[in-house]
Amino acid sequence: MKLTFDPNNYLKQQEVFTGEMIARIADHLECSGIKGEELKELTGKISFEIGCMIDNVNDIEFDGDVAYPNLLFTSDSDELIHFGGSSTVHEMVYGILNAMFKENT
Repeated sequence: MKLTFDPNNYLKQQEVFTGEMIARIADHLECSGIKGEELKELTGKISFEIGCMIDNVNDIEFDGDVAYPNLLFTSDSDELIHFGGSSTVHEMVYGILNAMFKENT
């Protein structure tokens, strides 16, 4: 696989990934009976926390071992698409969340 710097493609794929992550979290919470503003609030909190983990905002440690995640995407042409630094999933969460919940109200 070839490592390719492609910020535009990366950001587009990251937005799709983030939106899908938020939608799946919301679906699970809704199936558990959570509705309305509480659904939006919990979805946002969980999505933001997971986004921070993916983006390596805070140290992720267990039993003294530290993980350093780095989000990459693949392309149809056997490439690994990178952004040249950390991902920004957590920064996209509330914008996408607000758009999703605005559509549903």
